[in-house]
Amino acid sequence: MKNTKQISALVSLLDDPDLKIYKQVKNQLLELGKECIPQLENANFENELNSIVKSRIKDLTHEIKLKDILISHKKWIQHPLNLIDGVVQLDQYFFPNITNNFIQKEISEIAREVSKGLHQKMTNLEKVNVINDVLYDDYKFQGDKRNYHSPENSSIGKLLQNKKGNPLSNSILYIEIARQLNLPIMGINLPNHFIVGFLNEKKSILDSHNYQVEDVMFYINPFSQGVILKKEDIKDFIQQINIIENKYYYVPCPFSHITKRILNNLNFSFNSSNDMTLKNDIKKILNIYKR
Repeated sequence: MKNTKQISALVSLLDDPDLKIYKQVKNQLLELGKECIPQLENANFENELNSIVKSRIKDLTHEIKLKDILISHKKWIQHPLNLIDGVVQLDQYFFPNITNNFIQKEISEIAREVSKGLHQKMTNLEKVNVINDVLYDDYKFQGDKRNYHSPENSSIGKLLQNKKGNPLSNSILYIEIARQLNLPIMGINLPNHFIVGFLNEKKSILDSHNYQVEDVMFYINPFSQGVILKKEDIKDFIQQINIIENKYYYVPCPFSHITKRILNNLNFSFNSSNDMTLKNDIKKILNIYKR
């Protein structure tokens, strides 16, 4: 970290009573960005600081992190090569206690376990059954019906830690496991209940704007232990919830639609929270989807 000494010197000036000096220091730290976070957090824990300085450190740390997620997530939205990258960006921002290393390690381990049971001559349904056996029998993943709208249920990290989540987080795990195993499984943005679909292997996964209903061979509900669904089941569900039928509900959606749904779920989960900073952060990140 080449700017360590410079950052250390700037952090030491955060207690300056002169507001003009403080603003100059703050602007320089903001310019340096997330590289400052470790020293800001260390200063907050290691030194006996007055409430004003602690408040300054807290606000500055938050501002740097928000600026970073807005920049990095906007870049991902513009070029979303992998779903998991955008998902982890959001997860690390809203649930920072679970590390990126833990998330990547856990998913890779599950994918390795699934790969042991896969064979080239298997049918697609047989391959899905292997995934289901590992996820739901061996690892005990499940849909959380009791605390359905809990914010933690929207977190891939919390899902991996607690083995329970909502339809979206369970589906994201399913999609990433499939990606690591080169299986053509993509997300289906069904209203009220996210699921996944197994594609015709001749269709490119990256060709996300030209899917046809026929490209999806069958559907899978990861929230309900990987139960297999047909197109007729999707049609019945749409009729039950009284939504106008649309091709969009039958075909894979772009990755950015999935991450936006994470944010909308969090927005709903935190609706009754008094944490206005958190609620405003969600809205600011959602705003970059409109550009």
